Amino acid sequence: MKNIILVGMMSSGKTTIGKKLAQKLGYNFVDLDQLIVEDQGMEITEIFSQHGEAYFRKVETELLNKLRPDQKLVIASGGGTPCFNNNMETINNLGISVYLDLPASVLAQRIRRHNKDDRPILSGAESLEDVLNKKISERSPDYNLAHYKISAEYSTSELVEIISGYIVEEGV
Repeated sequence: MKNIILVGMMSSGKTTIGKKLAQKLGYNFVDLDQLIVEDQGMEITEIFSQHGEAYFRKVETELLNKLRPDQKLVIASGGGTPCFNNNMETINNLGISVYLDLPASVLAQRIRRHNKDDRPILSGAESLEDVLNKKISERSPDYNLAHYKISAEYSTSELVEIISGYIVEEGV
């Protein structure tokens, strides 16, 4: 059984959808950011402030490389994971990759609603939507290398059904 790897911006729904998709398929769910927190014994904001982004990306890549294809995993990648160290190639080799695409305006609403303004890439941001638009522009070339791209504006249950359909398409 192939793994499913969800990629996309912060607050695009990777964790929420990933957990429900794993449950539906009888897969295990893995949140790459949570693996990093457990491995390092500190929150991501602490890792960034104490060690910097380069260190964080190194750890992220090392942990991603420890995962193996055909483990029956649904993996929620970090928002920037696909954009460093050839990680998108690794992700595509791990299984079926799905880009959850959302416009900056929707991402900003979700971030505000969940009070998730403690994200390292948002610190010192002048306008949340401007920062998100810039990040989307920078990251889209990597995200668009995913096997599938879907608008994450569907409901969670609709997205789980659509992504489950990709598994059938792949003959898994």
